[in-house]
Amino acid sequence: MRRLLQTALLLAGKDFRVFFRDRTGMLLGLALPIGLVTVFGFITQFAFRGGDMPRAELWVVDEDRSEASRLLVAELERSATLRLRPEGDEEAHDAYELMDDGEAHHVLVIAAGFGDRIGHGDVPELTLLRDPGRTMEDRLVRIGLSQAVTTVTRGRLIPVLLGQRLRDVGLPEDVVAEVVQAQEAGRAALENYLAQAAGEGGSGGDTAALDVQSVFSNLVPMTVVDRQPPERPRMLTYTLAQSVSGITVMMLMFGLVACGGTLILEREQGTLPRLLSAAMPRDAILVGKFLFAAAVGLFQLALLFCWGELLFDVGMFQRPATLLVVSVSVTAAVTGFGVLIAAWAKTTKQAEGVSTLLILVMSALGGAWFPVQLFDLPVYAEIITRSTLTWWAMSAYQQMLWDQASWTAPSVLQALAVLWAFALATSFLAWHLFRRRYTGG
Repeated sequence: MRRLLQTALLLAGKDFRVFFRDRTGMLLGLALPIGLVTVFGFITQFAFRGGDMPRAELWVVDEDRSEASRLLVAELERSATLRLRPEGDEEAHDAYELMDDGEAHHVLVIAAGFGDRIGHGDVPELTLLRDPGRTMEDRLVRIGLSQAVTTVTRGRLIPVLLGQRLRDVGLPEDVVAEVVQAQEAGRAALENYLAQAAGEGGSGGDTAALDVQSVFSNLVPMTVVDRQPPERPRMLTYTLAQSVSGITVMMLMFGLVACGGTLILEREQGTLPRLLSAAMPRDAILVGKFLFAAAVGLFQLALLFCWGELLFDVGMFQRPATLLVVSVSVTAAVTGFGVLIAAWAKTTKQAEGVSTLLILVMSALGGAWFPVQLFDLPVYAEIITRSTLTWWAMSAYQQMLWDQASWTAPSVLQALAVLWAFALATSFLAWHLFRRRYTGG
């Protein structure tokens, strides 16, 4: 038993020496959990600060430009459930163009005459254009609109809206007038009571208005117009589009990094020195690795897409040209990333450590695991998320699937341009490292 223990301790010591010999690989292995904790803490801090809900993006087109409409926009900006657009120097163009381009999923149109109608006690004209598939955002938008409209009108439109609905169902005018009068008296009594209660509690008059909102939140004068791409498959949901895009991109990155890693394997097995001494262009070795990884990546994408279409009927092949262009662009960018890792790493352990860390971090920040687009991130956080390969790959696939956008659409072209810039930059760096490390160039 003593000899067994001594031998085991010697072997364990040998393994420790091997482990600590590759210091870069060891540090990368320790950095992986630290990096993931940092990323998830970073996302959670801004996504659910204080336990609040995420914010939904709402575009506002103000055609009235009155004091009342500006007050409504100000109330919407203060909403805890909304992130208002446009911002800064942005301009809200035609509402229908915003929807058709996939730039917006909810657009509120404040029609001309909004302020005058409120001043006369009439029902104002509000139109909400929405993508009905964005159900989560729709709930958040309705909460924010209910609070803002009720605050601006101080609940005074509730009797008017009730009377309008009663007329629509065919009740006589005298009955409608009697009910509206009773509703107005009840609303005033409720508001006075809540104002007195708020004053006694020292909370101020705003608490009363918010309580009235919660009671009458469904009585918002608004016409809802559903607008979505007619070609979108019925079985496709936003969550499914998110999952298909995210998991596809993440697994493609893992697969192509492994393909690029064959360069390290050939060096460790002694194959690479023999190839370098052969009568052939040395750069052909790196180009061959790139072509091999790209071919495997395209095959992997084709297999995943066929399986997803067969299983979920997501309409993956409705735009074959767009699917091909986006997939080639994503594969080129991911292949460049994989070959760069292989050219940089000195050992398999280093390659596995740095690639796993980068892939998981980019997947979390880029929206492959959950929709970071819903989160109210500060400017610097937006820059960080958009600097990831995953964000742009996700953007291209989601626009193709959800918005049914062609590869010639400006937003898709922007994503493709970034992907190819990433592919060229990483490929150039990989070529530079390969020549310096292996060919002496």
